Amino acid sequence: MFKLPWLMLFEAWAVQKLVRSPTFNRAVHKVYRRVNGLPPLDPPNGGRTGPTAFDHFKDEVKEQFKELTWQKRNPRQ
Repeated sequence: MFKLPWLMLFEAWAVQKLVRSPTFNRAVHKVYRRVNGLPPLDPPNGGRTGPTAFDHFKDEVKEQFKELTWQKRNPRQ
C-alpha cells in the first residue's frame, strides 16, 4: 500500500514520542508485571507508613460528635 512521505514522517514522530513517554512506559511496566505474575514495584499505600493527619482529624471529630450526641440529657420538667 502506498503511503505519503509526510504521513510516514508523522507516524515515525508519533511512535517516537509515545515510546519515550514516561506515562506509556509506566503503563507497559504495570501490564508486564501483571501478565508475568510479578509483584508491583510501588507499595499499595503509596509509600505512606500509616494514617495521614487528615485521617486522625476525621477520627477525632467522629469521637467528639459521638460524645455530644450520646450524652444523657436531663428529662425536661
